[in-house]
Order: sequence, then structure tokens, then C-alpha cells
Amino acid sequence: MRNEEKRKSLISTKAKVWFLINLFCSIMYLTWRIFFTIPIGYGAISNIAGITLLLVEVLGLVESLVHFTNMFYTRRYEKPNVPLYAYPDVDVFIATYNEEPKLLEKTLLACKRMDYPDKKSVHIYLCDDGHRESMRQLAEKLGVNYLDREDHSGQKAGNLNNALKHSYSPYVVTLDSDMIPQSSFLMETIPYFVDAEIRNRDKDEKEKIKLGFLQTPQSFYDLDLFQFNLHSESHIPNEQDYFYRDIEIARTRTNSCIYGGSNTVISREALEAVGGFYTDAITEDFATGILIQKAGYVSLGIDKQLVSGISAKTLQELIQQRVRWARGVISTGRKMRIYTSKELSFGQKINYWASIWYWYAPIKRFLYVFSPILYATFGYTIFRCSLWQVLLFWLPMYVSSNICLRMLSNNIRNTKWTAIYEYALFPYMFVPVLLETFGVSLKKFKVTQKGGTDKNDKSSSFVYKIPFIILTILSIIGLVRCFITIFESGSL
Repeated sequence: MRNEEKRKSLISTKAKVWFLINLFCSIMYLTWRIFFTIPIGYGAISNIAGITLLLVEVLGLVESLVHFTNMFYTRRYEKPNVPLYAYPDVDVFIATYNEEPKLLEKTLLACKRMDYPDKKSVHIYLCDDGHRESMRQLAEKLGVNYLDREDHSGQKAGNLNNALKHSYSPYVVTLDSDMIPQSSFLMETIPYFVDAEIRNRDKDEKEKIKLGFLQTPQSFYDLDLFQFNLHSESHIPNEQDYFYRDIEIARTRTNSCIYGGSNTVISREALEAVGGFYTDAITEDFATGILIQKAGYVSLGIDKQLVSGISAKTLQELIQQRVRWARGVISTGRKMRIYTSKELSFGQKINYWASIWYWYAPIKRFLYVFSPILYATFGYTIFRCSLWQVLLFWLPMYVSSNICLRMLSNNIRNTKWTAIYEYALFPYMFVPVLLETFGVSLKKFKVTQKGGTDKNDKSSSFVYKIPFIILTILSIIGLVRCFITIFESGSL
């Protein structure tokens, strides 16, 4: 035990040293970029492109600083021991719209098999927003509650609010239709709420620390697109692992955990305090979580994987999912007025700013790709520098950032794979993110299909290849042009 504590302490010390090194290198890099690389005098296009690229880099480094600071001060909360008689009633909501009955049956059976001191205290609700007789029959067959409604107002949030009206337990579990909980899910999560209740019993109302929601990781029992197509499941973690098992845990410190919509336990009191699930957003989970925190409730993230689901099976599905998340987060940030809200602390504001800025990755990646093309292919200077300056200022910053990310994420993530994920998606997300930025919001969205298309389907549309074909052609033209310039000038 002492050796383990010593090892953890040593890792923490190394991480701290590398964090400081990266901070120093980043400051030096930014100083150089701001004062010595702007292409003044090279024309309007060069100036605009150069300043835009610099602004994106500055904001990106601020995002990294927020992220690394959170990770450095991460604290994990162990499950408290509470008496079995204190476990309360729990409602389990499985929202569905158009998913296959076989998929729902697996989820419902897993829910029925969850351990609990008194299983009669666990109330399972199949919340069907599709008015399907097959779902009603499935609920009757498995002995769970079936709920539907006359209209579809508020979409998924409205569906869950309807379930709130027809249930009564003090705690609510929300699960997506494909998310299969382990038998230990309730026994691993509910104790946190019971412990909070016990600790608050003898305290004044102002001194109470009320747990609003607890988010567990969203994990998957199949391979994601990158693991599958790159045949790299043995050394590439699932794309969502890093967010739910590291970033969410780190955000507990500032009470800015993000409610992910599934695999979550929520206090009914907290939901009632904010008027239920937020209906005026396509990312109702993100918005509801912010409202709960604004109302003074605490959020908690734990890293134990207790639920497994199905990842997006095609590039089209993945793009559709990420576009909805990006547009939803950006518009929700605007509606929640996170920058001016008096109910949010500075730590919460800066973390939610980082959450929103993350979804501008398509614009960042576009600039990173197109800036060298502007120079090599079209002859516009974007920044002024020499090779030795790049090696002196950029390389140390890049290397130290990569080492920091590896160490603080326990080798789950590095800058290489972050770039691969983002470059694969940016051409398709670029326009939607821009539109949402200027207030052209998405009113309707398609539910991400679960359990349908096989990953071996080769009928992907040629359309998805076009952006990369264009960028490849422009890059080749730029390379040829650079070689011609080198040979003509006779120097590197």
C-alpha cells in the first residue's frame, strides 16, 4: 500500500513538473507568435488569415490550460458505506422513439436484474415516444411500466418530463435505449445520495450540500469507428473514455460536471427545482445539468464503468450525432447566458466556456489545414518565421503538451489521436458550427440510429470523400509549387 501511494505521489510530481514546463513553453510560444510572426505588410488576406490563426491558437492554448489545471487537481470520490435500510425508491427511465424491440428488451432485462436491497423499490419505466404497440407488449411481457403521450412536444426532454408526472421516487435514473446497466449500477451510485442525505440531517438549510446528479461513464461494448477501421482496438481507447473517465471527474472540483443524458442518477428535488428537463434545446441533458448547478446543487462524476451501449456504426451516424451535440452545446451556452450568469462561479463559467470552445474544433482544424495550403498553393504568407524559430518555440510547446496530456490522462489520450478524431470530422461540422454561431439554429434533429447498420457496409456515399480529395489535391499542388521554388532558388 505504501509503495502504491509512493508511486502515485511520484507520478503526481512528474505531472506537476511537466505542467510547469508546458506552461513556460506555451507562454514563450505565444509571445513569439504575437510579437514576431504576424505578416504585416503582406496584404489584407495575409493579415486577416494570420491574425485569425493566431486568435484560434491563443484560445486553444487557454482551453488546454483550463483542461490541464482541472486534470492536475482531480479528486476521486470513493463510494461511501451506508446502511442498507436507508436505500430509497428509485425510478429508472428508458426513453425510446424508434429503436428495435430486441434492443430495448436487452436493456429492460438488465435493468430488472440490477441489485438492490429491496427490488420492489426499483420502478422501471419504458418511456415510448413512438406510440408503438410492440413497445407496450414488451413492457407487459417483462413486467415494467409503459408510458406514452399524446404529442411529442419537447422531444426527449418532454418524454422524460411526462415520466416525471407519472412517477414519484426521490431519485431518477436516465438510460438511453441501448445502454445496458451492470447489476451493480444502483449499488454503486445510490450510496452517494444516501450519504449526502445523512450528512445533511443536522445542518441548517444554507449549510446543506445537496447532490443534484451523478454521472457515470458512457462506455461501449462494440468498437468505435476508429478502433474498427484502423484495426487498433488493442491500443486505441474508445473515443468517449477520456471525456467520461477523466475530464468529467476533473470537473467535479468546480461543480461543472456535464449531464450526459444517460447512465445518470438525478435527484427529483433538483429536477423539480428547475422545472424538469429543459425542453428548449436539442441537447436537453447539457442544459438541464447547467440549470441544476445554477440552482445550487452539486454534481459529481465517477470513473467506474457501470453501463455499456452501442457506438455509432457509420460515419454518417457519427457526423449526425456530433453535429447535434455541437449545435446544441453552442446554442445552450447562449440561452443559459453562462458568461453573465450570477448563479455560476468563475470556475464553472471558464469550464463551460471550454466545453463550448471544444466544439469549434472544426474551425480550428480547417485553419490548421488551410493555412499552409494558402501559402504553398496560393502564395499568401500567413506567418513569418524561419525553421530554427519553429524548432525553438513551437516544438518544445508541442512536445510538452503531448507529454502532459499523456501523463494526466493515464495514457488514455494524446495529441496525435485527438488530431485524427477531429480532422476526420471537421469538413462535415464546419458549416453547422458556423451557422449555429450566428444564431441559425437547428430546430429538429434525427435520433441517432442504434443497432442497425453493420460496420462492414461498404456502400458509404462518395460525397463524404470529396472534402478530403479536394484538400489532398490542393496539398499536392502546394508541394509541387514548393519544390519548384526550391529548385529555382537553389536553396532550402
